[in-house]
Amino acid sequence: MSVSVRMRMELERPGNSVARAPIHSHTHTRTRTHSGFVLFEIMLALMIFCLVAVGLTAALHQTVDTSIMIRDESQVRQELENLLAETASTKVKPGKSEIQSSDGRIRYEREIRAVQAKTARGEQLPNLYEIDVQASWRSSGQDRSAHANMTIYQP
Repeated sequence: MSVSVRMRMELERPGNSVARAPIHSHTHTRTRTHSGFVLFEIMLALMIFCLVAVGLTAALHQTVDTSIMIRDESQVRQELENLLAETASTKVKPGKSEIQSSDGRIRYEREIRAVQAKTARGEQLPNLYEIDVQASWRSSGQDRSAHANMTIYQP
C-alpha cells in the first residue's frame, strides 16, 4: 500500500505535467477459484494424455502380435513347400512321419498315401502318391495350423 500512496504523491505534485493514471489498490494474484480451474485443466490434460498413451500402447501390442503371426505363417508356408519338394525328390514309401522345426515351435506331420486311380479305359495307375503335410503351432495364445498337399508320380 505504501507503493501506491507514493505513486499518487508523485502524480499530484504541483507543476508535474504527467497525466493522472488510475491507480488500482488490488493486486493481480490468482484467486482460489481461478487456481482450482487451473488444477482441473491440468487433470483433464493428464487424463487425455493417459487415454492416448493407453490407445497407442494397445495399438503397438496388436502390431507386434500381427507381425509375429505373419512371420510364423510365412515360415510355415516356406517350410511346407520345402518339405513337399524334398519328399517328392526322394523315393517315397506310404506312411506317417513327424518333423520338428529347427527352433522347435512348429510341429509337422507328413503322410504319404498311395492313390488308387484308374485311366479312362479302367486300367490301374501304379506309383501314384499323395503327400500331405500338416503344420501346427501356437501363436498369440491361439493354436494355429496349416497344411499343403501334392500328388506325385514316381516310375
